[in-house]
Amino acid sequence: MTNATQDASMSSKDKVITGLIDLSDKQNDLIFSTRERLFRLERTQNRDTRILCAFSIGICVVCILMCLSFGDFSW
Repeated sequence: MTNATQDASMSSKDKVITGLIDLSDKQNDLIFSTRERLFRLERTQNRDTRILCAFSIGICVVCILMCLSFGDFSW
C-alpha cells in the first residue's frame, strides 16, 4: 500500500470513529435526560401518594367521629 492509500484509509476510519463517538454522546444525553425525568416523576408520585394517604386517613377519622357524635354511641 502506498502512503496515500493508508492516509485515505486512516481518515475514513477517523470519520467512522468520530461518528460513533458523536452517536454515543447523543445516547448518553438521552439516557441522562430520561433518568432525570424519571427521578422527578418518582418524587412527584411519592408526594402525591403521601397526600392521598393523609386525606384517606382524615376522611376515616371524620367518619368515625360522625358515627360517634350522631349515632348516640355509648360504652
